[in-house]
Amino acid sequence: MRKKGLPLGMVHHLWSSPWTGWVGVRYLKSKKNSRFLSFIAMISVLGVGLGVAAMVVVLSVMDGFEAQLKKRLMSSDLHVLVTPGASVPGFDQGYIPQSALPETQVKAFQAAHPEVVAFSPMVTAEGILRTGKKVAGVEVKGVGPERLARLKAQGVEEAEEHLLVQHDGPTATRLPGLWLGQELAFELGVIPGDIVSLVSPTEMEGPMSSVPRLRRFVVEGIYHSGMPEQELHNVFAADTAVRSFLRRSDVLSQWEITLKDFDRADEVAADLRAQFPGFVARDWMQLNAHLFASLRLERISMFVILAFIIVVASFNIVTTLTLMVLEKKREISILRAMGARAGQVAAIFLWEGILIGVGGIGGGLTLA
Repeated sequence: MRKKGLPLGMVHHLWSSPWTGWVGVRYLKSKKNSRFLSFIAMISVLGVGLGVAAMVVVLSVMDGFEAQLKKRLMSSDLHVLVTPGASVPGFDQGYIPQSALPETQVKAFQAAHPEVVAFSPMVTAEGILRTGKKVAGVEVKGVGPERLARLKAQGVEEAEEHLLVQHDGPTATRLPGLWLGQELAFELGVIPGDIVSLVSPTEMEGPMSSVPRLRRFVVEGIYHSGMPEQELHNVFAADTAVRSFLRRSDVLSQWEITLKDFDRADEVAADLRAQFPGFVARDWMQLNAHLFASLRLERISMFVILAFIIVVASFNIVTTLTLMVLEKKREISILRAMGARAGQVAAIFLWEGILIGVGGIGGGLTLA
């Protein structure tokens, strides 16, 4: 029965017998006949310290990366994406009439949610952008004047007005403009004022047979959003130009919502789904769910791996205490003869383990 109560006795004697901690500190000090044990104790402290430092540094770097990623997502205008479902009247391959979501309902929603900065309607189309021998698959977003003005605020370079006009003899025609991301412009090797061709992967009926839909655009400007994936695949144009390219009038395909409070996107998305049945509203976390899930899994994996390093370093503490007990047999016998209980003697070495562990953790935190 006494053996079963020994661990509780050790914990009790840690606080009820202050002298056990003092003796434990004395035992850790280097002596001529125990320099090897002091060296082993120092190795244990270093092992725990390095393990803790590695864990803190790695997790801090990963947290910093996730914070920077969220900051860049917050700087973009896409906080909540609303797309029509197949049950919306007039739905046709991702497009619906503008009247399917009346402007009055949109304004009423914005009035009820002051955190909504912009509710931008868009008409989108997938296409292939070609210039010379270079091609790139892109998603063309046709936006209104307000969204286009905010995009120009992110512009790195903008074409002069005379570059947007194509002269064909005595006549001058203003080509529709495209705004390309900085990454895509670098990949295609284009600058503002260059002429590019947009080819639709869907064909249209021609006089002889089906032909691909093609239209020429001029690079009106280059924007920088800080999101390389967006800059590489998303290009923007006026909504009228995209509808003309699609041969569709008075249609929309999605709405991008910008918020003041980035962290309330899930609440706004839930309210949108409740107020506009048939529409799908996804916040920035859902749009980037695979990315954040990968980061979460990586953080857990790194924590487990680094925790094993600390556990292995802790085994050195057990080894050090075992050797200490064997080396201090004479001192233990003297303490027992002076009336020290078994729990008090065990508390001495438990204090030593605590001091080694706390020293390693403190050193690791300081180093990290």
